Amino acid sequence: MNKQFSIALIFIVLFSAFNNDEIFSQFKSKTQDSEDDPLGKIMNRSGTNGKVGINADAPDIFDQLNSQNTYTTRSMPIEGAIDPDVYIVGPNDLFTLGLYGYINQQMPLVVSPEGSVIIPTVGEVEVSGLTLTAAKNSVIRAVKRRYYSSDASFTLNTPRTFLIKVSGLTQGNFEVSPVTRVSEILKVLIFDTLNTSRVFYEKTNEREFFNNQISLRNIELIRKNGTVKKVDIYKYFLTNKDEFNPFFLEGDLLKIPYLQLDNNFINIGGAVQLGGSYEYSEGDDLETIIGIARGFDVSAEPDSIILYRADEKSSDFRMIDLSYEKDKEFEIESFDRIFVKSKITYQKNLSVLIMGEVLRPGYYPISFKKTRLKDIIELAGGLKEKAYLPLSILFRNYDAEYMAKDTAEVLLNLRANDLIVSEIDKENLVTDIKSRRNRVIVDFEKLLKESDESQNVLLEGKDIIYINDNKNIVYVFGQVGQEGYVPFKEGADAEYYIEKAGGYSNAAEEDDTRIIKFNSRGWYQPDQTKIESGDYVYVPKEVRQTFGQTISVIAQIAGVILGVLTTYILIKQNQ
Repeated sequence: MNKQFSIALIFIVLFSAFNNDEIFSQFKSKTQDSEDDPLGKIMNRSGTNGKVGINADAPDIFDQLNSQNTYTTRSMPIEGAIDPDVYIVGPNDLFTLGLYGYINQQMPLVVSPEGSVIIPTVGEVEVSGLTLTAAKNSVIRAVKRRYYSSDASFTLNTPRTFLIKVSGLTQGNFEVSPVTRVSEILKVLIFDTLNTSRVFYEKTNEREFFNNQISLRNIELIRKNGTVKKVDIYKYFLTNKDEFNPFFLEGDLLKIPYLQLDNNFINIGGAVQLGGSYEYSEGDDLETIIGIARGFDVSAEPDSIILYRADEKSSDFRMIDLSYEKDKEFEIESFDRIFVKSKITYQKNLSVLIMGEVLRPGYYPISFKKTRLKDIIELAGGLKEKAYLPLSILFRNYDAEYMAKDTAEVLLNLRANDLIVSEIDKENLVTDIKSRRNRVIVDFEKLLKESDESQNVLLEGKDIIYINDNKNIVYVFGQVGQEGYVPFKEGADAEYYIEKAGGYSNAAEEDDTRIIKFNSRGWYQPDQTKIESGDYVYVPKEVRQTFGQTISVIAQIAGVILGVLTTYILIKQNQ
């Protein structure tokens, strides 16, 4: 009896197993798979005469899916391939579900507002809030339970967009995506000239000492769950760490304070790439500040760094010596000032230009305060046959800032000058200051023909040496018949050149004719200097006085004479 009962029980269990899809599904054939495939029936994969027509009505199926999952695909810039372990899936993300093997099909799926994807014949799968990796695994696992003989994929096609809130001087909602960083919103805010509240705020506070700007180092990103992330754009570009410039999620609140740099700054200068004042952020160390200044320049001495720290008790600065390698983690405080020293052996990149009648004109390097004029002429191969030393010139260009400040100082000292007693004197001085020429006084003939070392001047960077040729001309201008160049004649006087230029005009003031030397630009009377090639002959215009001016002068003279006679008569009477 027990034996018969056991055989009956085994028969019942086997019969149940063969009628249970869940228990025996792993032993099904492809034919059974197709017969038991509800998705295949929806897609009409069974053709006539028992033949299989895969994807026969795929367009209809896609139309149905698109009608269910309306979504506008928009491309957006991304930094590269999305990290599936970081990306968080959310509503409106657009995916593609793929089935491969016996079933070959791809279909778009959109995450619903409730945070799930609905897959025909499979059901609803929750994916919102999961990482992309976890969402892929969850969906593929659900699909494989139904389509166990096919491979499956679940791929993100287009990230969603959503709104986040921004709080600060600019307040409002901004459209972002999970691949949008905080820095992208800051870029929009900084260059948004149409922001009414910002423009009003800046116009209302227009004054010299008020210099407000958006903070880039003390920003807070508050997540929906209350987590607060500190955003530091400088540190992000310095370290390339996402934690300092995170991606957005739904429900984020971005709090952007406005900064008055005078109240929260550190300063770095010396041998760094981009010295200046920067916003301070709590936790800054020496390595961070050097990085913010774009690192050391080629002349830096990393072991010679001085930190100036304000001493509240003495209202003075304390000096702290630092070494970069040893003190990278040295904590920096607000209002600290850092100075990086340069190497003592650093060589300046100095050069001069020599032009004109030398064998090899061009730029030549010089040593600081060591290279002299004659050295460069020799480096350039010496003089050509046509070189004319009396017309040779050495120009020196100081930087524009130095010249401007030097000119201003001279003008400020007008009040201490006892030679300026009239407006005409003042005008002449101002004209002379503005007309200063960048020439170095050098007698090239004495230097090169007589070896006079007193003329062998030290060269400065950017000096220009021009070895002129003999122009064999004299320029005559002013009140002459024809202004212009007259061929030079050795030993000829001013009258000769004036005659060649057409003689004096009717308005000429002959007695005031002057010779202007080419090199020095000095003015001389004709009998005081010898005319040389390149010099100028100037004939000024006669200054004629009006009748009223003549009468005025006569009246003044008569007044003086009358005063003298009156005094003389009084003295005689008293005697």
